[in-house]
Amino acid sequence: MNFPHLLWAITNWGPHYKLARAIGCSESRLSRCLYGRSTFTDKERASIARVLGLSEKWLFEEVEPPARRGPAGMVHAHA
Repeated sequence: MNFPHLLWAITNWGPHYKLARAIGCSESRLSRCLYGRSTFTDKERASIARVLGLSEKWLFEEVEPPARRGPAGMVHAHA
């Protein structure tokens, strides 16, 4: 998942197909972009933020999971 904030916002806004229609793209294009198989254009990012009424920067923030802790509390880097 590339954009957890965006996925959360869409889930709370409505079905993917309605968002795709609202920003003028196909459902398959939106899905490919959401799950990292394609990249949103700058125009698509701006349209999504406008439709959802949320900050583009926040929506498209890529979140890193915290480092894992191993035995004796040692921190392990992500693979």
